[in-house]
Order: sequence, then C-alpha cells, then structure tokens
Amino acid sequence: MWYKISGGRGDSDMKRRFSVIIATYNYEKYVKRAIDSVLSQTFQDYEVIVVDDGSTDRTSEALKSYGEKIRAIRQVNQGSEMAYKTGASFAIGEYLVFLDSDDLFLPWTLATYDDIIQNFCLPPVIIGSMFYFSDEGDIQGIVRNVDAIKVLKYRDYLSKGISIGLSQSRIIIQKSIFDEANILMEKVTEPFLLNDYNLMLIAGTYGPCIIIQQPITVAYRQHSAQGSKKVEKMAKGVLALINALTTGPYSQSSRRTSKYAYVGGLVFEWSGKALKTHQQGLALRLLIKGAPMLAAAVAKKIWNTLFWRSSPITIKVERANLS
Repeated sequence: MWYKISGGRGDSDMKRRFSVIIATYNYEKYVKRAIDSVLSQTFQDYEVIVVDDGSTDRTSEALKSYGEKIRAIRQVNQGSEMAYKTGASFAIGEYLVFLDSDDLFLPWTLATYDDIIQNFCLPPVIIGSMFYFSDEGDIQGIVRNVDAIKVLKYRDYLSKGISIGLSQSRIIIQKSIFDEANILMEKVTEPFLLNDYNLMLIAGTYGPCIIIQQPITVAYRQHSAQGSKKVEKMAKGVLALINALTTGPYSQSSRRTSKYAYVGGLVFEWSGKALKTHQQGLALRLLIKGAPMLAAAVAKKIWNTLFWRSSPITIKVERANLS
C-alpha cells in the first residue's frame, strides 16, 4: 500500500469542525463539481480530503488544479470502502462528512450540520437529507426558502422508526466514533460495495442519531455507472454483511435483534432486485441465508406501524445561515 499526498491547508495541527472526505475512482467527469460544491459552502470551518483510488483517467490532473484548497491523496485501487478509511486516517476534523464524487452538497449543507451539532450537544451521528437527480438533470431548482431545520431524533440509528435510502454522502459522524467502529469493521476481510451500510451497522448503536428532514443537504446523482446499479455485487455485499453478523466478527456484538432487522431490510430490497434482473439463484441465496434477518425486519415493521410515532423537531436558525 502506498500514498501520494499533495495540497492541504498547511495547518494540519489545527482542529476543524468538519473533514469532508471525497472518494473517487475514474470519475473525472464528476469529481470537480463535487469538490466545487464543498468549496462553495457558507460555513468555512472545514478541510477537504480527496482520495483518488488509483484512477486511470485524468482525475489526478483535475485534483492538481485545486492546489492548496484540498488535500489530495492517491492510493492503489482498493475500493471506495478503503478510500474513505484512508481519508479518515488523515482527517483532523471533529466530524467526518463523506461525499461520493458523483454527488453534490448544497451551499448551506455544512452550516446546517453545524446548527444541529450545536443544538443537540454534539450528537455522534447525523444523517443528511437527500434529493435525487438524473445525470442529465440539474439542482438549480433546490432553494432553501425556510428559516428552520426539521429533524427526527432517535436513541440511535438502529432505533429509527422510518425507512430511508442510505448513502455514504448522507453520513456525518464524530471522528472518534468512526475510529472506534473501524476497529471492528477492519475484522471483515472481504471488501464490498455496501461500505455505508457496513459503517452504520456498527456506528448505528451510538446515539442520539439526528435524521434531517429539511433542508435538503445532499444531491444524489443517479446514473448507469454508479455502484448501486450493480445488482450482483450489491447482493454479494448483503451476503457479506449476513456472514459478518452470523458467524463473523459482528456475531458477538450488542443489539443483535436490531442489527438483524437492519440487515433484513437489505435482504428484502436486494433479493427483489435480483429477481427483477432474472438472477433467481442469487435471490434464493439471499432469502435462505437472510431468513432470520428478514423475519426480524418484518417484526420491526409491524411494531413501528402499530406503536411508533415520530414527530419532527424544528430548529429556528438565523437568516444569515440560510444563504
């Protein structure tokens, strides 16, 4: 393993509120917009770390154009999971904020996260609000025209009473919590695409967890080349999570029932997608191996439907933070 590091602010001993970590691989066409969306933030107490996971296109040249505005790290290709871990190992921020290199932040994203951190006494995990847009579309129509932030507060992520589409770009986590979770995650020897779900399977027991409802903080780009379109690889990632939870390093961890329900939702989602893409054998493997998780997910769904009610918490913020 090797790293080539360039750029940076030159004040590595100075703590920041946020370390924004962007992982990229052969996304020259997208990565500059992702970086620009961070550099245009109204909140300024942050650093930007971009990890080039062995790109073979002109990504490295694109990163050089930013000079000292970012810290660029180039490593041999190991997958996005390891790229994010590499970025985290160099981070000096109190919180890690992840951004896939085909996604975008809105100008008020980091200001929103900081408002939440101040109002909820340093919550260990925050989940951003996401807007989906097509590769041909744009996000110019997203305007923050309210003077309040609306969130849901849960004991922790695994206790949430709603279903959300998770993405690495939605995760904001205290660096100290990430480092603790990473000790256990490193025991999973098989890398896979579901690094965001893997992280929240472990960090999901830390609380409270704040889930943002408004404003939108992440623009999630939908295109044919993204990892979530690769059904076979994603399904194998779910199988890796099942193995880690049943016979692997997660089998002795706490909150077993909650974790089973969490993975059960993935079993349901990706077995269905495997069936739709005529991969019946893969779907059957998921359903057989993930049957206990699926049962736990159904039980939790019934419980939440009958007994759980979530009321949004509104935070009033200064108009200066909304621009």
